[in-house]
Amino acid sequence: MKKQVIYIFLLIILAFPFGIKAQDFHAGLQFGIVPSQVDGDEMTGFNKIGLTGGAFVEREINDKVFLFTDLSFTMKGSRIASSKNVNIYQPELTTNYIDWGLYAGYRFSENIDLKAGLVPSVLIYSKECTAGGMEILGENPFRPINLLISGGINYSFSEHFSVDATYNYSIISIRPGKYEIFNFDIKVSDAQYHHYINFSLMYHF
Repeated sequence: MKKQVIYIFLLIILAFPFGIKAQDFHAGLQFGIVPSQVDGDEMTGFNKIGLTGGAFVEREINDKVFLFTDLSFTMKGSRIASSKNVNIYQPELTTNYIDWGLYAGYRFSENIDLKAGLVPSVLIYSKECTAGGMEILGENPFRPINLLISGGINYSFSEHFSVDATYNYSIISIRPGKYEIFNFDIKVSDAQYHHYINFSLMYHF
């Protein structure tokens, strides 16, 4: 898995056009926390707290516009806050993904960057359990690939460090849901979507 991640990140770097100055590129590492929930699972609140970590590359187009890409391991899912969990059979989700963020950014000021883009996401682990700890198997499998829309803000507080917050939402469902007929219309019910925020500390080389 480590080799695969390295190869993918190298491909990301090579995907940028050649023939530009080395100083147009900036790279670094990022690590943070991920409050998350899953829309469509009959629970509310960003009660599932996961971790995220990875590396990023940024290319400056001009003084204001830049391209940004990152590759990160991200823990997502959903759970009911313990004080509100009166149903021990309510499923709670744990999912781990490799996320590949693809962004266009705008330098709003010397210290503040805005960015928006897409995040293709590959599932590497999933588990569904009741709040009582009983694992649920095979009822509705997760899709192996997800795609999210993402937008965020970055604040630089020193030459090498910044803090970053991004909002992420699935464009396609993480599970296919069930097809049902309502008034001769075929609709999808019980589809689920990732819904989370990344808060990261970033180190710029």
